[in-house]
Amino acid sequence: MNILVRRIGALGDVVLVTPVVQRLHTAFPEAEITVQTCYPDVFLGNPCVAQRVGPDATIGVLQPLGDDPASLALYHEDGRVTGIDRFVDLDLAYEKRPGMHIVEAFMLEAFGEPGHPEGWQQTLHFPRERVFPATSSQKYVAVHAAKAGWVSRTLPSSTWLAVIDGLQQNGLCPILVGTEQDDIACSALRFLVPDIHGQARLIASCACYVGSDSGLLHVAGATDTPIVGVFTCVRPEYRLPWRHGVLGWQCEAVVPDLPCVGCQERAPVPTTIEVCERGAAVCATSVDAMAILAAVMRAVG
Repeated sequence: MNILVRRIGALGDVVLVTPVVQRLHTAFPEAEITVQTCYPDVFLGNPCVAQRVGPDATIGVLQPLGDDPASLALYHEDGRVTGIDRFVDLDLAYEKRPGMHIVEAFMLEAFGEPGHPEGWQQTLHFPRERVFPATSSQKYVAVHAAKAGWVSRTLPSSTWLAVIDGLQQNGLCPILVGTEQDDIACSALRFLVPDIHGQARLIASCACYVGSDSGLLHVAGATDTPIVGVFTCVRPEYRLPWRHGVLGWQCEAVVPDLPCVGCQERAPVPTTIEVCERGAAVCATSVDAMAILAAVMRAVG
């Protein structure tokens, strides 16, 4: 049996497909599961996945042979053709259901029912060796000053600079994570690489991760590191990670004090584009840097 799971992007959403793949593998242990995505490294080392293909691989219909009915097939770039017995298309699965947790939306699309939240935890198979010695007295904080795809999820650099300054004044060592596009001029250490598993390993070695609702927050959700997440156009209960069967285990959400927070669930579906009810994405500029800093200080104890 061949199963094709498709979720092209974005990074965080693809990470949140991993519990769907795990459930498929549990239900069909003999099946070969192929994942089609822009982020194949998310599934690197995942024992549930037989192969990973990019978004350019095409899906078509095999011509029937004799009396056999036509079936779906995946056409690979190298000319191979793989017959598909089950196609789980998760593109737009969450966008059609913005008023529920994204993993629940994926499960409903894949199985027709959500299953149990204990099976909703995202997983990454990254090296577990610590980046920093366990005996180090220094506490490191991974800071993702994300330049996200949506303006409402991109906090001003000045907000992150204030957070970084506050962390340093409190004796913590902030480390910028993400890619080069997320870089800001500051005195923090930098770990700006596209290596998803390297980022996960670094975050797992830190005392806390802090960032807005973007891809690395969901990479962080595959670790046990405490998370401080900033949420604006989506309410945190729809995006915080399920860890150890608990929504937002070791997580704290920072939300601006605005009545319009969570506007994405009120937009016409599928919610594929950013639509600000105020027209200016003031939610991103309304986040209080001191509230973020206070949440991180609580997380690191």
